[in-house]
Amino acid sequence: MKNYSNSYKPCSYKPSSHKPDGHKLQQQIAVEAARLINEEGLDNVHYARKKATQRLGITDEHVFPDNEEILTQIKVHQSLYHNTAQERVLTELRQTALNAMKLFSQFKAKLIGSVLSGHAHEQSSIDLLVMVDSAEEIAFFLMEHKIPYSLQEWKLFSAKHHYQQVPAYQFYAGNNKINLITLAERERKLSPLNPTSWKPMQKATIKQ
Repeated sequence: MKNYSNSYKPCSYKPSSHKPDGHKLQQQIAVEAARLINEEGLDNVHYARKKATQRLGITDEHVFPDNEEILTQIKVHQSLYHNTAQERVLTELRQTALNAMKLFSQFKAKLIGSVLSGHAHEQSSIDLLVMVDSAEEIAFFLMEHKIPYSLQEWKLFSAKHHYQQVPAYQFYAGNNKINLITLAERERKLSPLNPTSWKPMQKATIKQ
């Protein structure tokens, strides 16, 4: 994949006597945030926006783009610079996700996140939501299959400022990072929110 990061240098925003166009500043931030995600491997939209505003020297929060605008620019950036290569990466990630979902089928594994939405890039993680009676079931399963893992914590949002932290088991399949986010079987009807759009999280099963 070609590296376009060296050919792109964000221009700092310098205050002038003229009132800046808020929409243009908003677009500049969204474009830079999308570039940071696609080229520098940032996976967090909120952090990418913060870093973009710092690089551009823009401090007026009124012109900060929302998450949806950044997601739109991610796709625009991918279509302009990655195109075929990005499609290949996405196909490979989805195939790895499918294999993982088959392996963890007894836990009703569902694909969520950027690999499902199509915003994924080469360094994106594969995120699977798994149903368990006890989170330790996943640990036992991984140990039984001799799969090295690390235990993380994951935030599942039920409202914009309300979330629960749940155990997440992280391991690698080749170069791909996979997160197994545990959800208690008794909460199977819970529909967590996507922390980027604050809409119900998209989920896909093996059949989908």
